[in-house]
Amino acid sequence: MQQQDFTTLCAVCHELEHLVVPSRFVKAQQTNGTTIHLGLRTITTQVWLELSWAAEAPRFHPSLPPPRQGSGSTLAQQLRHGLHGLALVALQQPPWERIVQLDFSKRPGAVVERKVVLELMGRHSNLFLLDATDRIRAMGRQVKPQQSRVRPLGCGDQYTAPPPAPGRCPRQEESCTSWQQPMELTPLPLAQALWQCHGGVSPSLARQLCRAAAIETTACVTNLTPAQWQSLHSQWQIWLAALETGQFQFHLDGHQGYQVWPTQAKRGRGNPPCQSLGLALAAFHHHHLRCNSLQRDQQRLDQHLRKALGREQRLRDEVQHRLAAVGDHITLQRQGDRLMCCPQGRRSGLSRLLVADPMGGAGEYIPLDPHKTLLANAQQLYQKARKLRRSRQVLESRLEHHNQRLVRLQSAHDQLSLHWPSATPDDQEALLVELDQELHEMDLGPKRPSTPPARTTVARPLQLSSPRGLRLLVGRNNRQNDRISLQEARPGDLWFHAQEIPGSHVVLKVSEATGAEPEDLQAAADVASYFSRARGSGSVPVVTTETCCLQRIPGAGLGVLRFRESRVIWGHPDAAVALLPSKAP
Repeated sequence: MQQQDFTTLCAVCHELEHLVVPSRFVKAQQTNGTTIHLGLRTITTQVWLELSWAAEAPRFHPSLPPPRQGSGSTLAQQLRHGLHGLALVALQQPPWERIVQLDFSKRPGAVVERKVVLELMGRHSNLFLLDATDRIRAMGRQVKPQQSRVRPLGCGDQYTAPPPAPGRCPRQEESCTSWQQPMELTPLPLAQALWQCHGGVSPSLARQLCRAAAIETTACVTNLTPAQWQSLHSQWQIWLAALETGQFQFHLDGHQGYQVWPTQAKRGRGNPPCQSLGLALAAFHHHHLRCNSLQRDQQRLDQHLRKALGREQRLRDEVQHRLAAVGDHITLQRQGDRLMCCPQGRRSGLSRLLVADPMGGAGEYIPLDPHKTLLANAQQLYQKARKLRRSRQVLESRLEHHNQRLVRLQSAHDQLSLHWPSATPDDQEALLVELDQELHEMDLGPKRPSTPPARTTVARPLQLSSPRGLRLLVGRNNRQNDRISLQEARPGDLWFHAQEIPGSHVVLKVSEATGAEPEDLQAAADVASYFSRARGSGSVPVVTTETCCLQRIPGAGLGVLRFRESRVIWGHPDAAVALLPSKAP
């Protein structure tokens, strides 16, 4: 995700100067450990500012009203106490620095009593609340001497600005020849030379300048022609003119980036005038931060699921080993019976005895306890046989338990990996919630926080359409598989699943139409084969039956069903791609 650089900060400050200066401070909320929201009241409306010093995405921009949480944090209380009754009277940004300073006083023109300084510098980002003498009253994070030898800071210290940004300060009146000379001294790629030789230039801005001038970012500065230098200098002048006049426009630049200054190609194609640049930037950050958070949660749950699978596999192998170690109780029972048939039953002192088979078969040597009689040895063999018989029954039921849990965990893992890439962020969040609930039902989930956040997302199965318009329901996890196959199924609906292969349940809603044609059945089989572990195969056998023939298996988990009768249709995973919304041409 693109970081907020000097140019973006200039655009946001330029917009906010006309929007919130002056305005009265109302409220402060800390929505997470590295983000503060300030509520400001203007004459006509209330505006929220988002100030974040997160290393992943430090940012400053207006935002929509945040959730009502975090007002009781220590930093929020310090800001509310320090800024109570004050008004925002000025926004200041040092030249070519990613720093913004918010000045607060009792009224415009009065002495500044408090300052909020936000430094947007990657992992060194921070937030400070200063008094009139620039002494630190509160801060986002303490900077200890072992963390920084250049500028250690703490509450009560005198605030000092960070070291100035390296590089030359850009000047609009500078000629093309004078501007390009410092960059030609070292044979570097053009984009790298731009942001290393000039202050206020970020890697993203350097790439945008090169793309606007139609020059490769990896081109060496020593290989550029005079015409290319001139084209690049023209874009440089456009950028400086945008900073000077405040003419900014928000453009999405691919999936992971954006641009706020208008190049020659994009002039006149910006966002509509009614759309706020700051709110567009907030939406960009919110979307990508949410996607990143969901990806981290998915990786965390996936790792936990893999550990649970490994643990269940070890437990099952241990039970199998113990079951194999348990001797055959039938053999002990037979040996006891043969000893009971011996005429010298009270005889003792033997360590082993060859006993004939009463049925005329071959004899058998039986080990004995020499201190016990033959009858006592027979009783000991009977006792061992009964104990082994009970142990085998317990171990076999435990082995079945572990096998069912392994099937359930493996199915959950496979379906998460199959559906995650094509799901929307809302669906991804719902998948994670349901997977977390399923793991906790099995007493395998990670520890939850004492106050879990409220989840309003409702998980729904994937809905597709067959060639003739019939609905296709695809379960994304075990819970949804069970729901669409048994609870939401109606008489006449058809059920599809890859034969003896982990995958999703697919239900063709024939009950909503007069009937299903062969192309509808083939489409459902293709979808069932696509959302299975055999997705990479050319053709996959798919079992289909009416939903009325499905039954739960007693003692099995969700989504584990059996059926009375079925037939097989060969599904083709590649043919299902055209039915997916995100894959449709």
